[in-house]
Amino acid sequence: MDVATMAAINSINTMNLMVAMQLEANAIFVVNDGKEYEKMGTLLEQYMGKECVVSLFNEVGAIKGKLMDGDAQWLKVETKKGTQLINRNMVRNITFENK
Repeated sequence: MDVATMAAINSINTMNLMVAMQLEANAIFVVNDGKEYEKMGTLLEQYMGKECVVSLFNEVGAIKGKLMDGDAQWLKVETKKGTQLINRNMVRNITFENK
């Protein structure tokens, strides 16, 4: 598979994921000065402070740590190496351990 095809598939997957998250989370969009901002819905809020593994679209690896915050563009994860800010467009999935 060539790079252009992979990029197109990742773009489609990202859009599908974002639509699903918005529907599930009852996300609210606020328009301010012509720019659209998302107020994070309850979907991620219920997992704040919990251990997770964030898998990325680039398949390089995953980020393991504690989910601390999130907004329309970024996720904040505390790891053993420090704080990581992850662009939400690169997130393939987030796994939480059942404890």
